Amino acid sequence: MRYLIGVDIGGTFTDCVAIDTRAPGGRAMPRIGKALSTPPDFQTGFIAALQAAAEMHAITLEQMLKQAHVYHGCTVGTNALVENKTARVGLLATRGHADAIFIMRAGARLKWMPSNYIAHVSKQTKPAPLVPKHLCQEIDERVTFDGRVLMELNEDTARDAIHRLVDAGVDAIAISLVWSTANAAHERRLRELVQQIAPGLFISISSEVSARVGEYERTIATIVNSLIGPPMEFYLAALEQDLAAHGYNGNLQIMSCAGGLIDAGHARALPVMTIGSGPVAGLIGAADLSRRTQPGDTANVVTADIGGTTLDIGTIFQSEPVRRQTASHGQFEYFVPTLDVRSVGAGGGSIIHSDGTALKVGPHSAGARPGPICFGRGGKQPTVTDAAAVLGFLDPDYFFGGRLKLDPAPAEQALAELGLALGMDGKQAAAAALRIVNSQMADAIWLTLTQQGYDPRDFILYGFGGAGGLHAAAIARELGMAKAVIPLSDLAAGWSAFGITASDALISEHDAVSMTNPFDPAGINAHWRDLEARVIARLVAQGVTKDAIRIEHHAELRYALQTNQVPVEVEGGDYDPAAVDRMVGAFEKEYERLFGKGSGYAAAGFQLTNLEVRGRASLSDVALEAIGLGDHRRQGSRKGMRMAVWNGGAVATAVHDGPMMAPGDCVAGPAILEFPDTTILVDRDAVAGIHAGGSVVITLNTRQGAA
Repeated sequence: MRYLIGVDIGGTFTDCVAIDTRAPGGRAMPRIGKALSTPPDFQTGFIAALQAAAEMHAITLEQMLKQAHVYHGCTVGTNALVENKTARVGLLATRGHADAIFIMRAGARLKWMPSNYIAHVSKQTKPAPLVPKHLCQEIDERVTFDGRVLMELNEDTARDAIHRLVDAGVDAIAISLVWSTANAAHERRLRELVQQIAPGLFISISSEVSARVGEYERTIATIVNSLIGPPMEFYLAALEQDLAAHGYNGNLQIMSCAGGLIDAGHARALPVMTIGSGPVAGLIGAADLSRRTQPGDTANVVTADIGGTTLDIGTIFQSEPVRRQTASHGQFEYFVPTLDVRSVGAGGGSIIHSDGTALKVGPHSAGARPGPICFGRGGKQPTVTDAAAVLGFLDPDYFFGGRLKLDPAPAEQALAELGLALGMDGKQAAAAALRIVNSQMADAIWLTLTQQGYDPRDFILYGFGGAGGLHAAAIARELGMAKAVIPLSDLAAGWSAFGITASDALISEHDAVSMTNPFDPAGINAHWRDLEARVIARLVAQGVTKDAIRIEHHAELRYALQTNQVPVEVEGGDYDPAAVDRMVGAFEKEYERLFGKGSGYAAAGFQLTNLEVRGRASLSDVALEAIGLGDHRRQGSRKGMRMAVWNGGAVATAVHDGPMMAPGDCVAGPAILEFPDTTILVDRDAVAGIHAGGSVVITLNTRQGAA
């Protein structure tokens, strides 16, 4: 296949990166295609972005797709949850346990909530349940913690319960029984009964969605999987039909939140694995870049993926993305292995508004429809993009390389009206809005890093997405960072789509275990062999050759009298007592890093709660070093001067043609670097240079105030 294609659907734009792996000169040549996202029929924007990328390669869409592999960061599940356009789900639970989802997990429901919500205890409320009580049916059965059947499944009453849910009009059923992690026979039989009674109904069973000890989190994961199952099935069927109509006959690979690609069939069965997968792809690409090209002096990176709707934050510590074992939907926490990417409502489309006493930005976005006022598509509320255009940071005739003309005048008028009560004119309101949104983004990144136990000053910032270059330097300065990087310059505008093409196939299998020390090496080895076999079988079924698979082993432990379960990477092979000791030692070291020296209590003993095996394999042999970013230094990079507002004052600002800059070039701020798909601001007391790999590296003097 000649073309590698990654597509990421955002709230405002759909990004497509198409890489010609056999471009003239032996360099793999990427081209970015962008199109407005088209909710609710996202496949329309998907095809439009593909069309735009094909035009950039000067071929037809059909010619490109006939020679392509297509990889997709799918946001349908995320959007369905956010917009509450999910399936009607019924729950089958062990008798006496249906109320687990209503009781929740005490204070854990506040874990991912904003700090101001947590602080106002009197205003805290429980969210509306994901499944109403009348759609929760209890099943007569019982399995013990060690897998013994205490009570056989009563199939007659089970059929009655299923009929009641079907008669109530459910679109999907979630099945979560007590201790199904130890013995899943009753869950599997219930699935067979549902299939007999209601063929075609979407079904999730907890032992396959999330085979982990923790009844509440496992049940929520199973419910979420069922909530988005039917919308995902509908979308993928429509997308695959459209792709086939344009000549694509390959397998569609879907990005998972775990940080790798799964085939479309796997995504249909476990759509919960696709939630948040677009931002995860950007983190994967950034980690790959930091390992290979090192456009900075540290292996610690925080990523700021700034699009039209959200800021997505990821962390790379010592060249590896930070992971977590749980995800969340509002106050509902659930088990799913994911890279630790956190999203806040701040981006180019964030709406600027006022309560009459102060200016505010976000979290609501103008989205793709109607979009910012300056787009001329019917937008009436000013946005962050409008503010950047009004301040002179965006060239109205060169936005997206001239493919979209901007009109800043009505945006400035709207900002002037907004700022009137605050004593501001249009430009002052725009400058204030940018300062506010930069501070909000910096605060969100600071909170993420400190909650993970890191100091932001030990990191460099990678800013990407359509608006990454506009905000990266200001955010990094506010956080006390020395450098901000715009990865691979113009390619940063579609970085998450690019990250998808750089991702491996990844399959994860895990077993819930319940062992106390001293741990039995033979029992651990039996789990390893079974998990490895399951991972290899699934990857081979995905089209990966067995000898290309790389296996990783992970264990999750806790102190016997403490509640924090901590995952660590451990060695593989056959375990003996010495290997078990090394596993425990790795856990104690990580526990102290997270919670502080002396925080553990080894005298109480240890518990092993989960074993996981991950298998990964490269689907592409295109390395970052082979990416060609175009010709350089044909006529010099200086394009001219433009008046722009920096720190409240208009300044004649040098504008540089980014594609004309060559490795080694340096530009002192204030300056604007313009690429076809991204604009980079270099503020006062900062210097931007082109790294040998093509990234723009902005070096900051953090002792000075923000420009």
